[in-house]
Amino acid sequence: MDLVAGAVGSILTKLGELLHGEYKLQKGLPEQIEYLKNELESAHTALCKVGETPPEHLDRQVRLWAGDVREASYDMEDILDTFLLDVVEGAAPAETKSKKGLLERLKKMAKLLKESKARHNIARAIEDMKKRLQEVWDRRERYSIPVAVPAPATKLDPRLVDMHKEAAQIIGIERTRAELIDMLQSSTHGHGDAGASSSSNRTKIVSVVGAGGLGKTTLAKAVYDELSTGYDCRAFVSVGRNPDLVQVFTSIFFGLDQNKYQAIRDIKDLQLLIVELRKFLENKRYFIVIDDIWDLESWKAIRSVLDKKSSGSRIIKTTRNREVACNNEVYYKLDPLTNDNSKKLFYMRLFGGEDNCPAHHPEEASEKILHKCGGVPLAIITMASLLVGKSRNDWFEVCNSPGFYGGRDNRQVDDTEWILSHSYYDLPSHLKTCLLYLSVYPEDYEIEKDSLIWKWVAEGFIEKKTGTSMFLRGEEYFHQLINRSMIQGVESEVDGIIHRCRVHDMVLDLICGLAREESFITNSNEDGGTSSRHKVRRLAHQNRILLLDQSHPDSHRDTTQLRSLVAHGCDIYGWVLSPSLKLLRVLALERCKSSDIQEYGKRWLEHLGELVHLRYLGLRGTMVRELPEAIGALKLLQTLDMQDTGLDQLPWSVSLLTGLVCLRCDSRWTTVPDGFLQKVKSLEELEIGVRMLSFESQRQFLKELGNRSLLRVLRVIGMGRLDESMQAELLKSLGNLQELQHLHLDLHFCSFNERSAAPTEWDKAILSEHLRHLRIQIIRFSCVPSFINPTLLPNLRYLWLCVDHMDEAGLRALGGLPDLRYLSILPPDGMASHEQATVVNIAAHDVFFHKLRILVLFGWMVQLATNGDSTSASLSIWRGGQDAAMVFDSNSKAKDGGCSSRVAPTPVAVMPNLHALWFTVPVRVLYEFTCDNNLGLDLECLPSLRNVLAYLDCKGAFPDDVNKADAELRRLAQLHPNSSALIFDVFKVNDEDMMARPIHSDGEEDEVTDEDVSEASLYHTAEEDEMTEEEVSAASLSGREEEKKRRRPWQSPCPTEKRRMR
Repeated sequence: MDLVAGAVGSILTKLGELLHGEYKLQKGLPEQIEYLKNELESAHTALCKVGETPPEHLDRQVRLWAGDVREASYDMEDILDTFLLDVVEGAAPAETKSKKGLLERLKKMAKLLKESKARHNIARAIEDMKKRLQEVWDRRERYSIPVAVPAPATKLDPRLVDMHKEAAQIIGIERTRAELIDMLQSSTHGHGDAGASSSSNRTKIVSVVGAGGLGKTTLAKAVYDELSTGYDCRAFVSVGRNPDLVQVFTSIFFGLDQNKYQAIRDIKDLQLLIVELRKFLENKRYFIVIDDIWDLESWKAIRSVLDKKSSGSRIIKTTRNREVACNNEVYYKLDPLTNDNSKKLFYMRLFGGEDNCPAHHPEEASEKILHKCGGVPLAIITMASLLVGKSRNDWFEVCNSPGFYGGRDNRQVDDTEWILSHSYYDLPSHLKTCLLYLSVYPEDYEIEKDSLIWKWVAEGFIEKKTGTSMFLRGEEYFHQLINRSMIQGVESEVDGIIHRCRVHDMVLDLICGLAREESFITNSNEDGGTSSRHKVRRLAHQNRILLLDQSHPDSHRDTTQLRSLVAHGCDIYGWVLSPSLKLLRVLALERCKSSDIQEYGKRWLEHLGELVHLRYLGLRGTMVRELPEAIGALKLLQTLDMQDTGLDQLPWSVSLLTGLVCLRCDSRWTTVPDGFLQKVKSLEELEIGVRMLSFESQRQFLKELGNRSLLRVLRVIGMGRLDESMQAELLKSLGNLQELQHLHLDLHFCSFNERSAAPTEWDKAILSEHLRHLRIQIIRFSCVPSFINPTLLPNLRYLWLCVDHMDEAGLRALGGLPDLRYLSILPPDGMASHEQATVVNIAAHDVFFHKLRILVLFGWMVQLATNGDSTSASLSIWRGGQDAAMVFDSNSKAKDGGCSSRVAPTPVAVMPNLHALWFTVPVRVLYEFTCDNNLGLDLECLPSLRNVLAYLDCKGAFPDDVNKADAELRRLAQLHPNSSALIFDVFKVNDEDMMARPIHSDGEEDEVTDEDVSEASLYHTAEEDEMTEEEVSAASLSGREEEKKRRRPWQSPCPTEKRRMR
């Protein structure tokens, strides 16, 4: 669906379906449909041209005409959808078709009457459509309005002003300029010196990429001024949107050599100019800046003239488009200003410097405004220009205003909007529509990618592409918006995948204004009502009380043809879903709560079954306890999102939702109805619980999973113990799910002791090569399974397994996974330990956990040290008793630990990107059987480390050994190069089971056995604190209660893991 063309494209498809389908249309109606189709095709072509043209180049009458056609198209689509639904979906449910007798005949007669009425209605509606379009055409003809074509821009680009400032005047440029220069000269001996290495003789290109307003042009100009004088020739050329490449190449000549420019200035043949420029640059050292390039094709044309073998030439190109920046070249990502630099720039523009800030300056308002600007220099200058000479009240009015631009008469503000709008109008039509839809979300909101894409699908914004699912197509749109710097991707710290996005405040203000002007989205929080000329098609509520119901109508808005209702953080007490919203396609109430949800929980959705056009139903975080059985009537429903609702059971009627492609429930609580998968066959995403299903129903569920071959996301919680036959069904099903990207199989949170042992069949498991997230909690593997293989799972980023034993082959398989970012290996509870240590020698050049960020090994000890030759390191991951303790190579740093005076070798970087390490230290084993004071953990081998969480297992250990281990861990942390920023936490577990070593009269100490642990720990506590027997018993119980709370830290090791990720 196109913003300007509205639903015209969709109507053309549906009219074609009417013509060629078996709908028994009335006589003469096919001819009218053909006529209407032809007229709309012509209108669609004209509307596409209008959509490509910035509004300043359009006559107002053209925009009014386009708006009329768009509004008419929405009404037409609503009529066509209703007809198709009545005729196609009007059949009785499958279970009634088998019934015999009078009741069946009566239902059949009612169906025929309904279809006959629908055909009569569509004939009348088609005639009305023709008349309405004719009126629009006649109005256009009366005023003879041509469709405008883009005119050449006459406005001076405001970025040119900053470009010509002295670098010393530009806040925060010192660091970025130095970094960019370093990238340009990484293989040279100076600023373009002749004494370059052989590799520097080739042309080097560095892209500067970032959103509009960050200062890319200013940075490129500063570097150009500093470096370019050392080259034979130089040029700084701006390209812009829709460039005239003849003019671009002519401008390059003008900068390089004005005499040559005079010779070629009248050449208009592009190919001839390319040949001339290539010839001119041959064997020259040049420095060229290609500024503000938007599309890859223009860059390829410019790139074709640049001599790759030229001696030490340098090119900088600036772009907002990451695809252009990353075209097999080095790129520099320009980030927003820091808080300090933002403040400096703000006060420099306002007062000439922070020192000149007046005493009565409204600091609170300044902080809000700077937060709104988000470190974008252009936004900061814009807001400062707006506030020059304003009173305190004006400051607070500005910082609380919904947008930067609303009604403000300020040239700098207009400049900012002009620059941002360039990015918007460069988008293809389908991306414009998707971007404007983001205006339904609140400011500073993290938008979940998947739910956003499913809304786009429901709205019809995603163009179908043969061989690609609608969701994956929408994901392409999402990434294109990120690449064009229109939205900011939010990458998960855990798996490195972008699961969410933000919209910069300036961009949000821009798209909210555009959406409002085009009557695309109405935001109830904004001042003023909707123009009476347009009906409300999409309505957004944010952090307010919902009044959209039968008893409190939205009097100044016509919502009868509402297509989308999206509410965030609203109070829904007293709100009732109105049956008048029959054309609603998207209903999303996200994080909406009520002061008394139990009082009306059933009543507010009682008309849900009447919204037959609904495609997306999202009630996330609304605490809905029950869905009406009538939900089964929503035959067009594609997405049902019930996460964080606390819903116990889905009604049986959800099995009638045969068009469902995404079902997302609170998988810890919400149970799927028995036999659900046998009827719903188009699922791509399934998150559900099965804890209420019987053993046999769970078996059938696992079997049916294999028939859902389109599944990309599968998250199932609540599985009980699986016998070998059920695991065989699971493995068979997983082998059929070759589109799977996310697999999450968990026990119920109360059933951690019910993990099933993995049979040998798991060694033959064939999992999808597309897997990025794999968490299998329900199975206990004896060792790392054979399907964990770099060649079989090249895209895996997140891995959580329960493994009893780790050998070298298993550890190398894990370390070789090329894209792994998160790894958690948990030992099974109550299982006998394997005593063999795992030792791996890792050479400095090995690709071993190369991208790993988080390593969670609760229950396992980690030891790591550089070997004596400083070319490799040794790593051990083990658990158990004496034989499992680490013994390094004789040349290793760890061997000499605290027992030798030999000079320690230089640390070898292992796991170069590891940010967080969590593990368990078995204190008793370490200090009874290994060299004192040596934990064998060289944290210096982990150069990117930011967080360490160590659990000291005190069971059977002496207090002084526990304290010694604690002190040694903290000492090791202090040796890390990043020690000042390193977050280091140590927690004690089983501390009530610590030992007090008994002393004989002869001064000799007894050897401690495991049987001594419990009694001695209580004895020690009582002796030390002079406790009575009753107090000892109470303390023991209290200690065990505390121990229960912390004995399974791996269940939720950190806040980041609690977040939902895909």
